[in-house]
Amino acid sequence: MPPRRTAVLLLSGSTLLQDEVARIAAAAAVALSVAGTAAEAIGEWDAAAAVLVGSDYTGALPHRRGPIVVVGLSPDSDLLWRQASASRADRVAALPEASEWLAEYLGRLRDSGSSGFVVGVVGGCGGAGASTLAVMLAATAAARGIQVLLVDGDEWGGGLDLAVAAEEVAGLRWPDLQNSTGTISPVQLAASLPVIAGFSLLSWGQHTQSGPEQFGTGGVGAEVLKAARRGYRLTIVDVGRSPEAFSSLGRHCDLLLAIAPARIRCAVAAAQLIARLPEMPVSLVVRAPIRDGLDAALIADSVGVPLAGVMPALRSAAAVTERGQLLSLASNRGVRRLATAILEDLPEQAA
Repeated sequence: MPPRRTAVLLLSGSTLLQDEVARIAAAAAVALSVAGTAAEAIGEWDAAAAVLVGSDYTGALPHRRGPIVVVGLSPDSDLLWRQASASRADRVAALPEASEWLAEYLGRLRDSGSSGFVVGVVGGCGGAGASTLAVMLAATAAARGIQVLLVDGDEWGGGLDLAVAAEEVAGLRWPDLQNSTGTISPVQLAASLPVIAGFSLLSWGQHTQSGPEQFGTGGVGAEVLKAARRGYRLTIVDVGRSPEAFSSLGRHCDLLLAIAPARIRCAVAAAQLIARLPEMPVSLVVRAPIRDGLDAALIADSVGVPLAGVMPALRSAAAVTERGQLLSLASNRGVRRLATAILEDLPEQAA
């Protein structure tokens, strides 16, 4: 008997949207079921590999552990984000711009071995603490027994291996991938990377001669993240703030976490950056201290994205990073609380 075809469910009454999604599903080689209401699709609600909720859908949604994607046409982008917030969707796809991404995402559902989740971390402004947050998430995930890869996508950041004292640990670095072409084996990738504090690390090492276009933000970056999905339950990417990183590494993430200090200028900068990020779910981490008159939820609301949590004030972060002791901050109670909350809010396959 041939294997059962991967199926996704679309809730929408829009013929135009149904036709657009059907075309994308066909390209991804997945079966598509269409229903006007969740009640009509109750038998498929939990069985579907993913549920696509049209931006025109206004009904209540039952609880679902699996992925939910809000889909709609680009002119309805504001409605898309409101619907995503109301339905606690994992992702948003504004069509036709996000058609290629959606086809790739649906195609990944066919392969149960490619179910790893990719979280990107980006600073809402310079010095926001993105690298610190990325390392803390990786360390906390590893301590919870999650197989995790930390990817240093910030080519001008000095190298995460230095921040966690892994510069002498043997293993693959970005420059070693300079001449890589085609598909990267997830088994070989995992076996070749240095491991520190229980997580794998892909960083820049001591190489300073070649630019990012050759390594992390070129085609090889996309292949690395594809392999990471198949080799790790969770991949954390310190995306960096360059446009190249956003357009390559960033767009292959399932979720982006922006972090910004609790200051008005930083909130404005974060809002400007988020407006230029790839079309996907984005949440905000607010970095303490939070001054009187400000509120983390209010800051996130002003930026226009959900609040993921508050990073405690870490006055020693710069000093311990300079000494290669950034991992020592993972024992901070506030850091553990934040990282645990973020991890527990991820889809089942990641957490």
